[in-house]
Amino acid sequence: MADIFWDGFDKYGPANCIPTNSTMGSEWTTVPSSSASFVAGRFANSLALQITYSYVTASRTLPGNYGRLIGGIALNPNLSGNSGVIFGDAGTNQCAVGFNSSGKLVLWNGGLGGTQVAISSTAITANAWHYVEWDLTFAASGSYNIYLDGVAILTGTGNLKNSSNAYANQVILSGNTCNFDDMYVFDSTGAVNNAVRGDSRVETLFPNADASVAFTPSQGALGAYYSLGGSTSYMSANMLFLRKFTVPVSGTLSSIGVMPETTLASANFKPAVYADNSGSPGTLLSSGAQVTGTTAGTAVTLPLTTAQSLTAGQNVWIGYITDTSLSMQRQDNSSFATNAGYTASITYSSGAPSTAPSMSSGQSSLQLWGNMTGMSTNYSETNEVPPGGDVSCVTSSTVGAEDRYSFGSLSSTPSNIAGVKVSALLRKTDSGARAITVQLKSGSTEITGSSQSPAASYAYFSAYQDTDPNTSAAWTASGVNSVAAGVKIAS
Repeated sequence: MADIFWDGFDKYGPANCIPTNSTMGSEWTTVPSSSASFVAGRFANSLALQITYSYVTASRTLPGNYGRLIGGIALNPNLSGNSGVIFGDAGTNQCAVGFNSSGKLVLWNGGLGGTQVAISSTAITANAWHYVEWDLTFAASGSYNIYLDGVAILTGTGNLKNSSNAYANQVILSGNTCNFDDMYVFDSTGAVNNAVRGDSRVETLFPNADASVAFTPSQGALGAYYSLGGSTSYMSANMLFLRKFTVPVSGTLSSIGVMPETTLASANFKPAVYADNSGSPGTLLSSGAQVTGTTAGTAVTLPLTTAQSLTAGQNVWIGYITDTSLSMQRQDNSSFATNAGYTASITYSSGAPSTAPSMSSGQSSLQLWGNMTGMSTNYSETNEVPPGGDVSCVTSSTVGAEDRYSFGSLSSTPSNIAGVKVSALLRKTDSGARAITVQLKSGSTEITGSSQSPAASYAYFSAYQDTDPNTSAAWTASGVNSVAAGVKIAS
């Protein structure tokens, strides 16, 4: 093995989302529950992880014990404290690499701010991106080579362990208002990817077309099915609430989903769907019967009496009426409010008006979505950021079924490409054992990853390919741009 772990943090978004409200916990072992969020990355259309305080960390348990680790990460610290990467052995900090509050690059024994092993003579300025790389041997007299923006800065030997073991099996990110992006971790084995690379970028591509599909798009989501930070807003009784969304792919809208923050057995809701009238809600398209009762943090599904056929690109207003004042979860949070909601006072017992009344804009962006069926494409249910989980997915129970998708192109033509990582967010929904393989096809050559076993909770399953299987040579931009990849049910 040479490739251990790469991450560009792009697939966990969107921006301003806190890690615990994202799928980062399906890739990382622990993620920050506060004082952290996803922010603009160091390249256009990318994301980075921002950690605000040194006691807040994100950790990734590695697949083995490594006596030597090679890697790199982009750091953008504000220098209010120490920030960087800690290498651990089952919770014991072996050593750490990062910047201190003076902007100097430091190698510490233990965690950030531990016993200084080496320090640079020059300093960086605050709030700028720099690429830090390491080649570390975890021993009482372990060798180290630390690089800054592709230049060797610190070289020597020192005590790079604190536990009784001469290895590390964790990487931990920590910082005082520091942004992290474009991370790779190698070991020293293998013919390639066994040495520092220089300034590197992890670019995430998402499916943009079906290549060869056998799964079923069992459900799709229209709207705000996710919450950035768990914020709430109070909604009054006898209220019509609507939000406008653009239909991503043609299908049939069967129900509306809402997310209450209050447990109340007597609360009543009815769904409402309105046509768009030049940017405002217009004619009622569909409504539904009353649904009673809420449980805090549990979605309430409001079925439509008549399912509504929708066309890709169509603007539509979805929402609900209620007879009860209660707290509802928001899609956004108070710090980054989009206020995309529209409200109007109505008489609940009269039902949704046949034509939308004059409505007040600029209301809270409540968590609200439409559940769609009958979609004609699979890729559109798998390319969302954040991933939709059960509200937007493809499924299959057939051994041998395989979904492969085409992807967007790289944003530039790199001088060299370390490899391709294919990741799929999966879970098992039935009893019994299942095994999957991550698939990659380049030209006429298809590579099958090792068999992996999903559990009942979502997790990312990945496979790395260092060279283009169609040419047996290093990847080129055109080779990456023509890849098809996905997942197969192995058993």
